[in-house]
Amino acid sequence: MRTTLNISDAVLHELRALSESTRRPFRAVVEETIQRGLSRVESRRRKISITPHAVGVKAGLRGMSMNQLFDQIEAERS
Repeated sequence: MRTTLNISDAVLHELRALSESTRRPFRAVVEETIQRGLSRVESRRRKISITPHAVGVKAGLRGMSMNQLFDQIEAERS
């Protein structure tokens, strides 16, 4: 399939240099690079499990965002 991509000059330079140094077609280098990037994304999609732990936050502060919690703690210190 044929398509058009906008690639930054720096990335283009790196891809061309890799193509020349490995003596492989530019098209093959670009395709392999994209394939490697996609496989990294897939490997990062694994499901993780997070176990919550009590940290001693007052009942009235539970459910607040970290910024709201920080603001509340700062206000109490003043």
